[in-house]
Order: sequence, then C-alpha cells, then structure tokens
Amino acid sequence: MANDDRKPTFSERDRMRREGGPRPAGRREREMDARRTRESLAAAESLFGSEQGGKEGQALADAVRSAHGTRDLQGACEAYLSAVGPPRSMELLSIFLDTGEKAISLIALDALLEQKASGAVEIAGSLKRQIRLIAEDFDDDLASRAEDLLE
Repeated sequence: MANDDRKPTFSERDRMRREGGPRPAGRREREMDARRTRESLAAAESLFGSEQGGKEGQALADAVRSAHGTRDLQGACEAYLSAVGPPRSMELLSIFLDTGEKAISLIALDALLEQKASGAVEIAGSLKRQIRLIAEDFDDDLASRAEDLLE
C-alpha cells in the first residue's frame, strides 16, 4: 500500500494482520532495545575509542588527528610517542606513517609488525596501500619492514 492517504480496505487489513506487519513496540521492548544499544556502543567504544594513556593519551591522540595534513604533524606525533609510546590503533598508526619522518615511520611499522605477529591485526584496505608505497621506498629499513608486513 503506497502512501496515498486512503483508508485500507478490509482485505488489505486482513492481509497485513496475517503477514504480521510491524507492531508498535511496548515499553519493555523499547527499554530492552535501548539497553542493548547502550551495551553495543560501550563495547565498540572500548574497542575503538579508548586511547592508551588515559585522558592525556586521548588528548594527544586528538592533537595528532587534528594536526594530520599540517606541518605540526611531526611535533604532535613526537609528543604522543614521548608521553604514551607507540599507538595501537590502526588510524593513528596510519597517521604516523604519513609524517614522512623515518624515525616515526619506523616506530609505526614496528608496532604494526608486533601486532601482526600476535595476530591482533590484519593489514588491509588503505593501510595496505600505504604500506605498499613504503615498501617501494629507497630507504632499506623502511622498505624491508613494509615488505615484512605485506607477506
């Protein structure tokens, strides 16, 4: 039945009743859905949202994200590394690789190698393309680590 602002016929009503169309959710069902949503969001936040280093680590990670694509990226990455250490999230590691600074890129590649060895990460998507570009670098240290990641 299209949204034509007409009243459904009795046969249409019977068909909708037989097919078990959507029923309005009761109060208890809405509360259960809300609880499941909160739990799912909390689980996702624990996996993806929390940065190591607590509030300071979160602030430094936000600074790295906001400096991405600017001249301040190297300084933000160095501040993060000195306060927190190598990041664990794929997003931050990818940003660290974007600095173009060999020392920072080596730390990010080593962190990725460690995570790959433990089975915690699978290199795919844009990160894989980024690592392929690094594997073609003239610097042997960077290229060999990147090749190890691609194997």
